Amino acid sequence: MTRLEIFGPDRHDPEAVPVIALAHNEANILPDFLAHYRKICRPTFLIVDDRSTDGTAELLADQPDVTVFRPLPHSHFKTDKAAWRGEIMDALCVDRWSLVPDLDEHFVPPVPLEDLLRDVDAEGAEVVLTLMVDMYGEMPLADHVYPDGSGRPLGDLFPFFDAPADFPEGYIMRPVTPKVLAANPSPPVIFNGGARHRIFYPKPQGAGPLARWVVRHRFGLDRPVNARPSWLDVRVSRKLFSGSLNCTKLGLLKWQKGMRFAGGPHKADTPLRCSEAIAAFLHYPLTRGRAGVEYIAQRGQHADDSEHYKRLLDGGALERTPVYDGSKRYAGPESLRGLIRGVPGR
Repeated sequence: MTRLEIFGPDRHDPEAVPVIALAHNEANILPDFLAHYRKICRPTFLIVDDRSTDGTAELLADQPDVTVFRPLPHSHFKTDKAAWRGEIMDALCVDRWSLVPDLDEHFVPPVPLEDLLRDVDAEGAEVVLTLMVDMYGEMPLADHVYPDGSGRPLGDLFPFFDAPADFPEGYIMRPVTPKVLAANPSPPVIFNGGARHRIFYPKPQGAGPLARWVVRHRFGLDRPVNARPSWLDVRVSRKLFSGSLNCTKLGLLKWQKGMRFAGGPHKADTPLRCSEAIAAFLHYPLTRGRAGVEYIAQRGQHADDSEHYKRLLDGGALERTPVYDGSKRYAGPESLRGLIRGVPGR
C-alpha cells in the first residue's frame, strides 16, 4: 500500500463481512459502532485512523476483529480519503460484499443481512443504495453530547428521525443528471431529505404545479431505482434541487478492483448494477455538542469544506431542538417502513 500502513496486529478475516471505515477522534461513539455491526453480522473491521488524538487508534487496536491502518506522513484525508478505502478494498475486498459506513453510521438492512445478501445475489445486483437517516434527540443541537452521563446508549439518547412525508418535507429519490453520470456512473439516483436537509436547505423555490406533481408522483422512495427517467424528471431534478444535500451512500457493495469513490462513498467511477432494495444508515452526525461542531468547521474536511457546519455556528439552529411534528421515534427496522425495502418479490 502506498498511502497506508498497518498499526498493530493484522486481524483480517477473509470469511467475515468487511466493514471499511475512516476514523478521526471518535472514541466516544466507537463502542456503539462496533457493537452495532457485531450484532447484524460477523464483521472484519478494516479501519483507517486518521491521526486521532483521543485514543481512537489504541482502542481499535485492542479489538479482536479490527485491523487498524494509519496514513503515511505524505498522505492526508482531504486529498486521499477515497484512495485509502480503495487501497484497502483492492487488496482485501474484491468480489466480496462489503459495508462502507462512516463511524457515525449504523447500517440497517430491510431484512436480516444474510437474507439480503442472498436476495441481491439472486437479483444479480452489485450495490444496495443506502439512505442516510439523520438521528437526533429532543434537546437543542448544542446539547447533543454523547455519552451524557446518564448511561443511555447512543440510539436511546438520539432516537428521532424524519418520518416519510409528502414534498416538500420527507425524503425523495430523484434521477442524477447526465453530466454527473458521465463522471460517476453509480448510482443513477440521489436521495434527499431528513433533518439536515430540513435545517440546512431552504424549501425548493419555484416549485410550480407541474414540478410538484413530478416530485410527488415520480420521486417517491417506492419508485424503481433503475427506472429510466424522462427528460422532465431530469429537468425538475436539476432545477429544483440544485445545491441540495446528498443523503445517498453506496453502503453495501461488491467491490471491483480499481474502482474508486468520488471522495466519500456517495458515488463511484464504475457502473454498478443497483439492487431494487434500499437500506439505511442511521446517521448520528452531532455527538459532541457545540465544541464538536466548532471542531468540524475548523477542520474543514466534510463536504463543501464543512460549510454546513459553519452555517450552524453562524445561525441560531444550534439552540433549537430538531424535533418537529414530522419526527418519529426509531424502534427497529420496522420503524423505517416507507424509507427502506427488500428486493421486490422476495
